[in-house]
Amino acid sequence: MRSALVIGVVCLGIVVAFLAVVPPAAFAQQSGPKVIKGGKLDEIKLHVATLPSGPEISVMVRRFSSEGADLGTGGEGGKKARTEEAAKIQKEGPEMLAAELVARLTKLGFFTKVSIIDASAPVPPEAIVVEGKFLKIDPGSRAARYFAGFGAGKSTVQVEGAVKDGTGRTLAEFSQRRFGAMGVGGGDSLEKLTSDSKSIGKDIAEFLDAWARGKSLK
Repeated sequence: MRSALVIGVVCLGIVVAFLAVVPPAAFAQQSGPKVIKGGKLDEIKLHVATLPSGPEISVMVRRFSSEGADLGTGGEGGKKARTEEAAKIQKEGPEMLAAELVARLTKLGFFTKVSIIDASAPVPPEAIVVEGKFLKIDPGSRAARYFAGFGAGKSTVQVEGAVKDGTGRTLAEFSQRRFGAMGVGGGDSLEKLTSDSKSIGKDIAEFLDAWARGKSLK
């Protein structure tokens, strides 16, 4: 009887030690990602149930890559005005998005250490890193928006990205799209692309804040 009790205590000790060594996030990964569509973002894939948080956690944002983005009507062979608009956002959009993400997340107040970092900057193991790329930067057609309406000629900004820990492990993946289909005289395409690039930064910040607080992401 005493031997059985000793064995039981030893086994319990092993389990406790194992739980202490393996972080809870590792268990959450075993069942596959949880997919949420049409919530805080168009699509969210959670690889862990909760986002690591605390006063020691830093959120570091890498500027999203815009290389290779689909420029739609602003691509090669498009009208000069549209190609210039698309090229401008392809160049400046990554900074716009990152700056708005950092500003919004800081304002929300849950995370106190939020910054933009270069792609090659070192990352501490306890940090959270947000990175991604622009999939589409399309000025659309102002004329089509004005004369046709019903979504014709809409401008589009679309991104995909990931949230990782300081070791490079993926905690979540996401995608988000914004488009402009209205405005006076069809609306200024460059203004729409600029506004939507910034808005996506805010969208991602609100997703991170809600996730960290344990709020619904739907």
